[in-house]
Amino acid sequence: MPSSGTAVHRPPTTDVDYHDLGELFAEAPVPHLGEGMVFHRGVLHELAGVSPLLDWVSEGDAVIVELSRIISRETEFAIAIDKLSTFIEGDIGGQIIQLTDSRLLLLPPGCRGIRGVETESFVTEA
Repeated sequence: MPSSGTAVHRPPTTDVDYHDLGELFAEAPVPHLGEGMVFHRGVLHELAGVSPLLDWVSEGDAVIVELSRIISRETEFAIAIDKLSTFIEGDIGGQIIQLTDSRLLLLPPGCRGIRGVETESFVTEA
């Protein structure tokens, strides 16, 4: 994603050998097999990063996006949220869910978030 910048990834120091899959398969294709969806994660640094998010959602994928780097720039943040909501909720019928103060879940059409999982048996008490 263009807005992700040039982050340096260093593997953990350990006695176990790890393969850097990002290095081995830098442009790995992710096939859509007709069932399920791909979850992308991204960090929105600037407005240029909105387009890839919209592309992913329009392809039927879900996105968890971190907004903490743009949230303090009120004008850019407002424009980004407007573009996301106009396209995802208005144009294609998807859904935007606020996960935390700085994270959103962008869902494609046909996928909906629901309330009430806090009462499910798999949720642990705080």
